[in-house]
Formats: sequence, C-alpha cells, structure tokens
Amino acid sequence: MAHSKGDTNDSRKFDDTVKLDIPGARGDVRVSGSERIFYKVLIDGKPVSRKGGGWTIPLRNGETTKLRARGFIPGFQTLYTEDGDVLRMGAHVGLSERMAMFLPVLLIVFLFPGLVLGLILFFMNVMAVKNPMMPKAARIGVAILNTVAGAFVLLLLPSLVGGGAA
Repeated sequence: MAHSKGDTNDSRKFDDTVKLDIPGARGDVRVSGSERIFYKVLIDGKPVSRKGGGWTIPLRNGETTKLRARGFIPGFQTLYTEDGDVLRMGAHVGLSERMAMFLPVLLIVFLFPGLVLGLILFFMNVMAVKNPMMPKAARIGVAILNTVAGAFVLLLLPSLVGGGAA
C-alpha cells in the first residue's frame, strides 16, 4: 500500500476539533485545538478573529451572540455564551493530574533558571495531562518525571559550566 508524504497511522491520530452546540448558530461552529494549549474558533471551517473579549457568532435570525472564554489556566478555559457553558476544555483531566501539572513551580527555588525551565515544563505538562490517548497514570508520571529531570539539570548545570573546583 502506497503512502503519500506525511501520512501517519490513522489509528494513532486524534482529532481535537469539537463541534460547539450554540442554539440558533448559522453555520458549523467548531473549536480547533481543544486538547492543546492554544485553540481557535472556526465557523464553516474558517477561523474567526477574537474581538471585544470574545468571538461574534452569527445566528440564523440575523442577530449575533458573543462566545467568550473564562478561566486562567492555559488549555483549561470554559467557552460560554449568554445561554450558558458551551465547552469545558480539559474537563476529562482529574484533580491529581492537574496537581502534577503544577509540579514545575517547585523549580523556582533555583531562581531565574528554575523559573524559565519551570515555565517551559509547565506548558509541556499541560500538553501531557490533556492527552486523552495516555492513561491517567502515564499522564501523572510524565509530569513528575519532567519536574525531576528539570531539577537534575538545574543541579548539574553549575558543575558542567565550570563553577566547580577540581
């Protein structure tokens, strides 16, 4: 069987585009990137720009409604309209995974390098804990191992750079 360049095993792919149930919406309203950190709202497959604190969604009766995002943690926002919540991104992630996701914050004890690495590892952990194809234990384990590996790097970095005595 011939494969074109870029083909992957379809059984391993997952689509993170979610159809939004907005009553009276004109067109097909979806969110692309719901399992990632950054997402975009699409109407009939075309991206809609965010203006005035939300996305303007046209309705079949000629009016519009505003789709807004609520939430502070990247990738875990809730999209809502005046009628109520439409989509809770990351709703499948439990409390233990969310707690493990924040472990890189502990790297702040290494001052500026720890802050930078902790921020990078936090975003990596968001992606790991939101991955629906990984079992819960693996999502927690990846978050813990990322933090431990980051701590080892920060502990060994001064001796590798040349700050240690011979």
